[in-house]
Amino acid sequence: MLYFYYNFASNVSYIYKDVKYVKAGSKMTFTLLLSGISILSACSDPMVQEMENYQEQMDDLHDINEEVTGHLDDIDSEEIINQVSSMDSASGEDEFDNTAAELEGEALPLAETLKEEAEAVEISEEEIQEMHEGFIESAETKHDFTKQLSDYLITYQDSLAASERLIALSQSFMENQGERDDLIENAGDEEVVREIDMLIEQLNENSEELDAASDVLEDDISMGNKQEQIDEVLLPMLEEHVESLNMVNLSTQQANRVRSVSLEMYYGYQAYYEERKNTMLYNEKLQNIQLQNILSLQESYQKMDEEYWERMEELKDGE
Repeated sequence: MLYFYYNFASNVSYIYKDVKYVKAGSKMTFTLLLSGISILSACSDPMVQEMENYQEQMDDLHDINEEVTGHLDDIDSEEIINQVSSMDSASGEDEFDNTAAELEGEALPLAETLKEEAEAVEISEEEIQEMHEGFIESAETKHDFTKQLSDYLITYQDSLAASERLIALSQSFMENQGERDDLIENAGDEEVVREIDMLIEQLNENSEELDAASDVLEDDISMGNKQEQIDEVLLPMLEEHVESLNMVNLSTQQANRVRSVSLEMYYGYQAYYEERKNTMLYNEKLQNIQLQNILSLQESYQKMDEEYWERMEELKDGE
């Protein structure tokens, strides 16, 4: 009886092992089958394949995008507005110069490359194409932001520099006028007085003509008309005034010095009116640019980038 029980238990144990073995083997076979189906599905899914192709095309572009964004995100929009509003050239000049140089020399070439290469990416899946269009729009916005802000900062700095040159020319004119007045006042010799009087007569005639022509610049006329007045009337007139002084026959050293100083003043006038033209151009350009609109592009591309990367993760996850 004991022998029978032992054999029966052994057989049951053996059968049980067989059953477990068969079940385990079935489970393993089923798991392998599912894995194979998954792999085949992935290989045959156009979206998965297209995403892989897309990411491969975008690897270098994502690097360029990161570099461009690094340049642009460092720009402090509020600080720029404060500097422009305060018109403090001393405190903001170096910073503006550095920012403009970085934008024009480094960020802009990268932004142009980013925009061009983003537009050249080939995509067949509609969902990926829609996502990529967001990337293109962001690249275009970065390019616009870089170009427009660079132009604005350069024009602003040029305007400040032109204004400073006008101030320097005015100061030089006052110094020359002071020296000329001293020479005229201290003329003692009769011949010196006679020659200086000849110069004064010509200078007064020239001044009346110049004053009448320059008053036009204060009229309520267009910038184009003012520039035309400078180019076609004032500058040629000053050339004639230089010639008129050079035609006066002088023999005394003091009278010749009065003429030299007066000629320096005329040359200063010429430089002054040339600079006035530049100032008009800079000021009109700045008036036509809305700085706040340019700076708002920074927030726009940042939002586009955020949406792009969120959608990228969704498509990777198959959503």
